[in-house]
Amino acid sequence: MNRTGLVVIALLLLLALPLVVHSDFVLTIFVFSFLLGMLAVSFNLIFGFTGQLSMFHAAAFGIAAYATHLSMTYWSVSFWIGMLLAATLVTALSLIVGAICFRFRLKEFYFAVVTLAFSEVARLVVLNWNSVTNGTLGINLQVKPMLWVPGRGLVEADGTLTWYYLSLAGLCLTVLVCWRMVRSWMGRCFAAIRLNDELGDTLGINVFRYKLAAFAAGNLIAAFTGSLYAYYLGFIEPGFLSIDQSLAIVAMVLLGGRSAVAAPIIGAFLLTALPHVIHFGAEVRSIVYGFILILTILLMPQGIFGTLSALLRRRHAA
Repeated sequence: MNRTGLVVIALLLLLALPLVVHSDFVLTIFVFSFLLGMLAVSFNLIFGFTGQLSMFHAAAFGIAAYATHLSMTYWSVSFWIGMLLAATLVTALSLIVGAICFRFRLKEFYFAVVTLAFSEVARLVVLNWNSVTNGTLGINLQVKPMLWVPGRGLVEADGTLTWYYLSLAGLCLTVLVCWRMVRSWMGRCFAAIRLNDELGDTLGINVFRYKLAAFAAGNLIAAFTGSLYAYYLGFIEPGFLSIDQSLAIVAMVLLGGRSAVAAPIIGAFLLTALPHVIHFGAEVRSIVYGFILILTILLMPQGIFGTLSALLRRRHAA
């Protein structure tokens, strides 16, 4: 069976899952996995397909969550309008940060450090602007997004089942958009930049433009994810923008794999489900995560998806 058939079967199984599984606990794990899967897939557009280790992704995620709430509070707009305004803000910030980094031709370690610095500045602003963000106490979000349902009209997105299908739709849309970008002429430019951006420049590829496009597109999707995640959780706090969040995103991509658009979803599912399976304290859990990542990098540098794909290719060739 080809890859398209497997994707269709997986999607049908996910659509039918709530008909079989009636546990809110299990469905909640899937909702968080879908949302974090959106974050990981969008990050892989920057990290896996253009070779840029950005630490700004968590900042885009957190800034959008706060900006959506502030738009709704001060301008009395709906969640969806607030989310679009937040995404616009994040895109503008991404263009500024990306233009600075790429204009100075920052690569690898230096690019990661500078984007981490911008992310930390954003976190400190959120942390210390108490009159607006409520500082370390965070903000409780009481309002839920409104959805139009055929036959029922506008209903509040309040319930695990509703969020299950909403987050699944968001994940599918994210994968589709990223897949279309990677499979287009733009994706071929991304691949050339990842392999050797100086050679790409000599071939006539505008390296600055395509790096900036990938950076802005990935952060735009992270912004949409941040708004959905915050309003599903019902709470925002400065930890959304922390370095721990950035490292968690990197871990999902490394564990799932960078070679395919949807591969990071595997990492998102595993790292979301593990805390509910491994009943250890936070410190021990961090050690377990560390060992998992070390073993993945040493034994499966292509991630779970890449390793399984290589094994299947070897088996068919034998």
